Amino acid sequence: MDVQTAVFGHPFYTCAALAGAIALVGIVRDYRHSRRSDLDKVSLISWGMVSSIALIVAIVCFAMGLRSGG
Repeated sequence: MDVQTAVFGHPFYTCAALAGAIALVGIVRDYRHSRRSDLDKVSLISWGMVSSIALIVAIVCFAMGLRSGG
């Protein structure tokens, strides 16, 4: 079985992959936001919170996918 069939063959794995990608983007954006040179450029989105919630969703969806036997 290849990776594409494994990830996109089950909805929980697809959700986990998307949430993991969102968490990765959130981590990178939070890192760049905390080390910005212009302190007046603030973000309207709390990227630390977004990445934390997305990571929790990714872990839960992955565990549910494993539990359901996908």
